[in-house]
Amino acid sequence: MIENNVTDSVSYVPRTSFSRTLDNLSLVGEMCVYCKCGRIVKLDRSEMQLKLALGKELQCSSCRNARISDEIEYLNNLYNGLVDEENL
Repeated sequence: MIENNVTDSVSYVPRTSFSRTLDNLSLVGEMCVYCKCGRIVKLDRSEMQLKLALGKELQCSSCRNARISDEIEYLNNLYNGLVDEENL
């Protein structure tokens, strides 16, 4: 028979003094910033500092994917002769 213990968490892993739930997990090396769309992005501090040093925007994955898609479309149009680079 299985005992129901109300004091245990939903997890089936027994709690010890060294265990943490994901809610309380906070890494010192991570930082949260806002994307231009308003989403909160969790980035590694060293990655964030590198991107800022290179002059890049800190973007969420959705904005990054949209930017890359636009760049690929522009390069395809440029290659196919649909865009004149000299008039830009």
